[in-house]
Amino acid sequence: MSRFNYPFVFLLSLLAATVHAQTDRNAAAAPQAASAARSPMGLPLGWRSEFGAGLIVNPKFAGSDEYNVTPIPYFDFRYVDEAGTKFFANVPQGLGGYLYRSGRHASGASFKVGASIAPGFNVRDDSIDGLEEVGLATEARLFVEVASGRWSGNATFAQDVGSGHEGTYLDLSVNRRGRLMGGRGFYAVGPVLRFGDSVYKDSLFGITPEESAETGFPEYSAEAGVERVGLQGLVSLPVGKSKWRFTTIVRGSQLIDNAAASPIVVDETQFFFLTSLTRNF
Repeated sequence: MSRFNYPFVFLLSLLAATVHAQTDRNAAAAPQAASAARSPMGLPLGWRSEFGAGLIVNPKFAGSDEYNVTPIPYFDFRYVDEAGTKFFANVPQGLGGYLYRSGRHASGASFKVGASIAPGFNVRDDSIDGLEEVGLATEARLFVEVASGRWSGNATFAQDVGSGHEGTYLDLSVNRRGRLMGGRGFYAVGPVLRFGDSVYKDSLFGITPEESAETGFPEYSAEAGVERVGLQGLVSLPVGKSKWRFTTIVRGSQLIDNAAASPIVVDETQFFFLTSLTRNF
């Protein structure tokens, strides 16, 4: 059965803490007046650290109508400078940073290019006897973000470099962003579209001749193309006036094309849910 990649999370937190400590030593030499400065999103400059607990709910396999519910340790490190977030380490985004960031203009327009190593949550567990399991992926990601005012667009290219789906996919998304609770909270919501190559799609939806003999399902090959279209949202809110914060990411998507046509697909409508309660340090 698929399990959350705890070693990945541990390594992510260890690397983030190392970078955190090094940057803090460098920042200690900066003038105290810099602490009063703010990023374009109104965040204080320097490191922001949050620790707590979270919960991930994801399908047992792509196309399943049953879900894994997994508690996880949750953390969010990020380094903020005058241009916004520069480095980050958290469960959804992984460990990474921005390679290029344009300066924000009066309109709020910006252009960013970044890279990260991050977990991929599309899996295929042992729910169907005879099918090869596909665990959580370790993905190398390259992403581009374009923003203007309250709107942003994102393109993320991801390649598995571990022992997960082993393929490549491209995510395209558009988000409407805003602030809540006097600027202390924020949200983002918008449509998402995913394209996958044949390796990625076959690992999740394909059935080899050997698997066909074991399961009774007909042989099936899912060629490269669109996998799903959906809607996702993020909300992050402070808990009262404390240092605690509640964050939730929800995504609902519809499998389409040859992904939806796979014999193993039970439910074409898929959901992903991640929520966390963290304390700022």
